[in-house]
Amino acid sequence: MVSESSTSSGRAPVGSPLVYALYGAATSLMVVGAVAVFFWPTGGAPEGTPGGGPAGGGFGFGPAPVEVAVAVETMAAEPVRLIGEVTPVRRAVVAGEVEGRVAEVLVDEGDTVRTGDVLVRLDSTTTELDLAASHAERAEAQARLVRFESEVRRISDLRGRGAISEREYERAIADRDAQAQTVTRIESEAERLEELIARAEITAPFAGQISQVHVELGEWNARGGDIVTLVDLSEVEVTVNSPERYVAQVEQARLAGLEVPVEFEALSGRYSGKVKAIVPQANPQARTFPVIVLVPNPDGLIRAGMSARVLAQLGDPVPTVLVPKDALVLRSGRTFIFRTVPMPAPPGVGAAGSGAVAPGDAGSGSGDGAPATAPAPAASPPLNVEEVEVEVGNGYGAWQVVLGGIEGGDQVVVRGNEGLQPGMPVIVVGVAEIEPPPTPAAEVPVVGRKQGDR
Repeated sequence: MVSESSTSSGRAPVGSPLVYALYGAATSLMVVGAVAVFFWPTGGAPEGTPGGGPAGGGFGFGPAPVEVAVAVETMAAEPVRLIGEVTPVRRAVVAGEVEGRVAEVLVDEGDTVRTGDVLVRLDSTTTELDLAASHAERAEAQARLVRFESEVRRISDLRGRGAISEREYERAIADRDAQAQTVTRIESEAERLEELIARAEITAPFAGQISQVHVELGEWNARGGDIVTLVDLSEVEVTVNSPERYVAQVEQARLAGLEVPVEFEALSGRYSGKVKAIVPQANPQARTFPVIVLVPNPDGLIRAGMSARVLAQLGDPVPTVLVPKDALVLRSGRTFIFRTVPMPAPPGVGAAGSGAVAPGDAGSGSGDGAPATAPAPAASPPLNVEEVEVEVGNGYGAWQVVLGGIEGGDQVVVRGNEGLQPGMPVIVVGVAEIEPPPTPAAEVPVVGRKQGDR
């Protein structure tokens, strides 16, 4: 029940919901007012400048901060990249020359060997026993030969005194010669057995690396059976397919001994090689000719089967525009660049730019002898960005070849360009630190350049 005093006064009780509603509304108004004061432009700087509000008043956050770089124009011929595969300069499947049981496997896949290193040993016990028997037989045959030679000398002396007939003398000579032939046969057999024992050790025919071992310990290896596969990677061959329109220029590079850069997908850095040969038979489907490029591999990092790219510039040099790769923006399948352009001056603002002080006002005093105020520094002219669609060419380090509306000397946005839209105002907060652009004509050799071009 409500008391009379409360009813007569007409005021709501202290705990009424109406009071709390009034408190909440007042608090909300205070928060909205604080936010409006914080974001409302002060008008201290001219509109259109980085510190001023947008034209017509309202809320604004100023131009977008960006970093820029300058597009570079250079002279380069048509860049060509030919894709290929690495093969070793030498590859051999080492086979056994004798049959036998595998007694020792001294290498494993990936091992590096030198010329003459033993790879596998076959069991030669039986052959060694045969060799020992052959040595004994040879000693016996040589002893008989000595006796026959002594007999020939004795009969020759008797023949000189007429004590024996000519027939007996000839028989002694024939017996000696036959025994000499027996000694020679036994010695040849011993040498054959020694050679078989030596060939039971399979050695490396050249220095290289073991890419595959084909035998296991204890298995029987037939004569001519595969033992190991050995590859020489001190140099590698990169085989690429060149379109037929480039074959004449590639041949010029081969004859001139020109070095061409070679890149590998799995390796950082760049190697160089020389054109070794052009296969004279073209691929009938693709009309391309295999070109073999010889690349030194002293550190052994290039492996057989790697993917490689051979770089070259073909034809006459033409103007080429390079921009930093960070300047490229990809949206909805399009590639474009944001280029900075001067912002149109607002009406009533002179060419000196907003924020500049009029000549008549600079240094003017109050008229009563008060000291003149220093002239305000002229504000840097505001900038807009425009969107320029481009086609992307070859890359050179941190720089990219582009075809389109970008020219050498254009200022392009490389930082902060992800959220830009055409016509947006920007403020340049710095120039991006990027390694100097390479000169494609100096980095990649030019094939087929005319005599007077440089």
